[in-house]
Parts: sequence; C-alpha cells; structure tokens
Amino acid sequence: MNKPWKLILLLIGIFIAGSVTGALVMRKIGRAALAKRPLPEQWAPLHLKRLVDRLDLQPEQVDQLRPIVRRNMEQLNRLRAFSLAETKSGVEQMEREIADKLRPAQRAKFEQMNKEMRDRAKRLGHDRPPGGPNAPRPSGGSPLPPGDGPPSEKPRHH
Repeated sequence: MNKPWKLILLLIGIFIAGSVTGALVMRKIGRAALAKRPLPEQWAPLHLKRLVDRLDLQPEQVDQLRPIVRRNMEQLNRLRAFSLAETKSGVEQMEREIADKLRPAQRAKFEQMNKEMRDRAKRLGHDRPPGGPNAPRPSGGSPLPPGDGPPSEKPRHH
C-alpha cells in the first residue's frame, strides 16, 4: 500500500468505534448493576442466605445467627445513612462557600452546573435514599442511638 495514511486513518477509526461501543456497553451494564443492587433492608436476609449456602448451617445455627446478622446489618445501615447525610451536608457547605466567592454570572453558571450533577446522579440512581424508602431521615442530630457509634469508637474486649 503506497498510502500509509489511509491505513492509519482506518486503524484510528476502528479504535474510536471500539471505544465508543465499549463505553456504551459499559454504561448500560453499569446502570443494570446499579438497578439490581440490594436495598439496605435486604442486606441481612441476603447475608444470612449466603452464610447458610456456603457454611451448610443447621437450623438451630440459623436461628442463633439471624439476630446477630440483623442487628449488625441495621448498624451498618445506620452508619451508611449517617455517612451519606454528613457527605451531603459537607457538599452543600462547600457549594455555599464557593458561591459566596463568585460574581453573579459565575454563581448562575455554578448553580446550573450543580443542578446538572444532581440530575445526572438521579438518572443513575445515586440519589436513592439511605436506608431504603421507609427509613427515617436524620434531622440535624446523629441518626445513631447512644452507644452505637462507629466501630472504632466501641471499646474492644480481648
């Protein structure tokens, strides 16, 4: 072939087409995976089922483990809800501080940019409320009951 630039263009075109196709396929797979992720109220039963399936548990063992798994999964869900609420609060604080430093035209663009990010998160399912649809929402205070702080705050007994 006396014109190598045609071959180079062909290879670049194939590469771009493959990249675009791969990105679209991964986007679809990612959305499907997000849609199939279990809700927090499903964590305990799913984990218990996994233990039963993999460890060949006896019925009396399942009865002993059920409250342990339920209690600890509820704790994990409270920690998750607390963390998500704190993250949201931190992001909102940062946005307020940034907006205070912007000129009016910049502030309008910044608000539009934030709205687009929230809309994208909603479309991707990242705005699903912590703790599931029926979970209580934290209102200013910690959603953790007294003595149920993060594991690092609990005394360890050896």
